[in-house]
Amino acid sequence: MNHAARIQRLIADLERPLLVSSLVNVRYLTGFTGTAAKLVVTPEACRFVTDGRYAEIARELVTALPATELVLQGPDLVATLGEVLAGAAEVDVEADHLSWSFARKLAGSLPAKVLPAIGIVEALRRAKDDAEIEALRRAAAAGDAAFRHVAALAGAAATEGELGESLIGAMRAAGGSAAGWPPIVAMGPNAARPHHRAGTAPIGTGLLLMDYGCVVDGYHSDMTRTIWLGAGDDPEMDAIHAAVLAANEAGIDAVGPGVRAHDVDAACRAVLRGHGYEEHFVHSTGHGVGLEIHEAPWLRRDSADVLQPGDVVTVEPGVYLPGRGGVRIEDMVRVTESGREVLTTSDKALRPGAAR
Repeated sequence: MNHAARIQRLIADLERPLLVSSLVNVRYLTGFTGTAAKLVVTPEACRFVTDGRYAEIARELVTALPATELVLQGPDLVATLGEVLAGAAEVDVEADHLSWSFARKLAGSLPAKVLPAIGIVEALRRAKDDAEIEALRRAAAAGDAAFRHVAALAGAAATEGELGESLIGAMRAAGGSAAGWPPIVAMGPNAARPHHRAGTAPIGTGLLLMDYGCVVDGYHSDMTRTIWLGAGDDPEMDAIHAAVLAANEAGIDAVGPGVRAHDVDAACRAVLRGHGYEEHFVHSTGHGVGLEIHEAPWLRRDSADVLQPGDVVTVEPGVYLPGRGGVRIEDMVRVTESGREVLTTSDKALRPGAAR
């Protein structure tokens, strides 16, 4: 990852000092993966503030970063930040990533005027570069690799929770690390709950919804497939699956540079409306994916985002009938200069052939 270029871009964009407190944003800018760090970035330079536990790691990092100096904090972090910001008249802070108590303490201790800022580093993070896209492709490929074994994994699992753990193991074997969220594995009526927590419900025959992903070099994958295990049939779920698949494909077809994000949402909803299921689509169509599993841009009805090359988003329409079951199909889609690239390639059929 070209962290030096990211620091340079941020420095060039700033009009006054910015306190970066989000560890995700710190990682994006520097590559640091520890649990205690802040950056003070000015229009001229960057100060990396951390404690003694990370001194050696931080020294190695800053040597590769432009105009960046390591500052080891003293017993009082606010006092250290005050020393770093001495002479500044104003400072932006990441309003979404500071507690109210810390923000108040900071404002009361600094001579500078503390101003809330939103989305400065996140705006840089939206457009993924080639190295980020490669990490996202590898994460998606690990999820696809796990899905190729889903019949065997489901056959060996006694419960939803066991199948979730098996999916994680299969992604690890394919080069992915466990994500910070557990897989959603929902059997039968549980699939009517979009964020069902996999538990002790047995894996049997019938409808199975799986929403899962992994991490490669810090970047996430996110995919959902809904399949039918074993013999038997449910004509209503067949119809719902066909409608959701058509909505998923319509949403993917709508993705492209310059497209308003809410128009992708609208494309999915129009298909489900035509099938009579729109009222059962109870969440947004998708979200950006990167260092966080949910990040900008947002594909929902009230979104003001406009898709741009380098965005990677999910398209995940779903239909849920309480007490009966539900279907969701989700893919990761990269926005290119001329259109789109689908990063997840697993079979979307209700009966992909290998399901037991």
